[in-house]
Order: sequence, then C-alpha cells, then structure tokens
Amino acid sequence: MITLHRSIVSVVAILFVGLGMWLMLQPRAVEDLYPMTLTAPMGVSEIRAVFGGLMLGVGMAVLWMIWRARRMVDAGMVTLFVFGGLLLARIAGLYGEGIPHGPVLNETIFETVVFFLVLATTLAVRNRG
Repeated sequence: MITLHRSIVSVVAILFVGLGMWLMLQPRAVEDLYPMTLTAPMGVSEIRAVFGGLMLGVGMAVLWMIWRARRMVDAGMVTLFVFGGLLLARIAGLYGEGIPHGPVLNETIFETVVFFLVLATTLAVRNRG
C-alpha cells in the first residue's frame, strides 16, 4: 500500500510541477484551455504566480516530502488539503456558475477521483504504521 500511495501522490505532484512550470512560463496558455482572455498585464501576472508558481511550489514540496524526507502520510495530507480546497471551490462554483462543462468538468472529475484515491491510500498507510 505504501508503494501505491507513494506512486499516486508522486504522479499528482509531478503533474503539479509540470503544469506549474508551463503556466509560469506560458501564462497565456490558459486562454487556449478555457474560454477566457487575459487582457491586462496583471491578469497574466496572476496566472503566472497563482497557477504557475503555486502549483510548482506545492508539487515540489510534496515531492520533497515523499522522496527526501520520507514523510508519506504528510505528503498525502498536503495533497488532500490542496485537492479538498479545489473541491470546495468547485462546490462554490456549482452554486455560482452552475454545472461545469468542457475542460472544467474534466478537471472536477479528476480532482474528485484524486482526492478519494489519496484519502484512501493515506488512511491505509497511516493505519498500517
């Protein structure tokens, strides 16, 4: 179970690092993914910092916890808090904007699946040790 947990959390963290680097270096790529345009320099800066920088930093921190500090449960908990926050924001979006569609629906499904996979494996690893 530890190997499964480490693998799932590592893959998610690597995705965060990759997406973070991509959006930090190419913030306007978000315009190709979503029906939005970045018309002001501050919008580009916010995508670069919040999407890019935050995703990069969280992904690197989780990878460090798993592979260097050997804190598997802690890495899982950080991932749970991040994805739990994403899911809470999606719930707020259901209330504010309605049911998502297109890439946002796909991301919502992905975030829900990741949350429950990480929850199950984190609890299993924590209860085992």
